Amino acid sequence: MKVVKLKIKGMTCPSCSASVERLVHDLEGLKSQKVSHETDSGEFVIDENLLTVEELINRINQGHYKVDLPKNENRLPQIEIPKCPVCKKSGQLVPNSVFKSNLKLESIGKINFEIKNYICLNSSCLIAYYNENDKITIDKSELKRELWFKNGSDMQIICYCNNIDTKQIESAINEYGLTTWEQIVSKYRSKVIEKCETLNPTGYCCREIFDDMVNQIKKKEI
Repeated sequence: MKVVKLKIKGMTCPSCSASVERLVHDLEGLKSQKVSHETDSGEFVIDENLLTVEELINRINQGHYKVDLPKNENRLPQIEIPKCPVCKKSGQLVPNSVFKSNLKLESIGKINFEIKNYICLNSSCLIAYYNENDKITIDKSELKRELWFKNGSDMQIICYCNNIDTKQIESAINEYGLTTWEQIVSKYRSKVIEKCETLNPTGYCCREIFDDMVNQIKKKEI
């Protein structure tokens, strides 16, 4: 057995820690894991006969979060994400936990939960989700809520857990001088929810995108 300690970029909340754990939990040879967003780190116990450190890191790097490799280590090769069968552009791995919360009931049966599934990040493509093996596609009309980054979306939701869209963010900034995720979400919600791995259609925390949106709105006002 080997203990592997990794620095992981992009985690900002407990939901992020859970997302990283979900990404790797099914790896054969992974005996235990402990991921902390507070320290930007993860500690994993692996059976080296079944799982290599490189395979562990590659799985994490398929998602939104990235392993911060020591400077004296060589860069691992980029993992090629399967391309969307419609637009032919690579998407991003999503945890299967997102589908029951984000798909209409009649579309959930199309998902194969035994394999990896991906989200298409191309704003002009009609496809929301796809997988590599079955070539099954879910288009954006099959979602309960719109994908904010897709062209033609009427409501640009940024925080899916708390249903906060760009108009609400802009109002919180301009009318109340609020600028952080905590301040803005608390303005609209008495009970703040953080379940990104199930409620966000990407399966990942929105805070980085949320902060980018805040900065864009603030720049418009200058």
